[in-house]
Amino acid sequence: MSSYTVEDNQVPEMQQNLELLQEISFFSHLPGKAMKLLAFLAERAHFSQGDVLFEEGDDHGRAYLILTGQLTLLKQFDDEKVVVHQFGEGDFLGSFSLLGAMPALFTLQAATKTTVLTINRKQFSKILEQFPETTKLSLKALLKELHQWERKNIHLAAPCCLSKSGATVL
Repeated sequence: MSSYTVEDNQVPEMQQNLELLQEISFFSHLPGKAMKLLAFLAERAHFSQGDVLFEEGDDHGRAYLILTGQLTLLKQFDDEKVVVHQFGEGDFLGSFSLLGAMPALFTLQAATKTTVLTINRKQFSKILEQFPETTKLSLKALLKELHQWERKNIHLAAPCCLSKSGATVL
């Protein structure tokens, strides 16, 4: 347990946020002061089963770290919503949206009662403004994340689906 405790032996929320954010590779490049500011600005949000975090077409401008529960990524096809992916505790999603406008191609919905740590674009922009050296490092982290994502998915894809790969050559 951290040395930062209060009388009831609970770690203060900002310290919890800091410890959680330090584990996310996308933020690993941030200097200590920037990371502390990010931990201070991050917010916890609670969703009930069925709540929609964002819908297809929305520019939600947020990243989410799932603390508890599950989120479902859905895609609308004609009159049917299809489950694309399930996210669970410890998953981090939405880093691309922190760097600029990006309308969602999917809907994100709470599959269960879910708690997330969320950072919005405006908050992250404050970090980039106060610590200008982090902009270049954020881009580098984003490219690393994209490469790792595509590498993982190439190994999971059937040979017929490889023609849908190639994001890292765009």
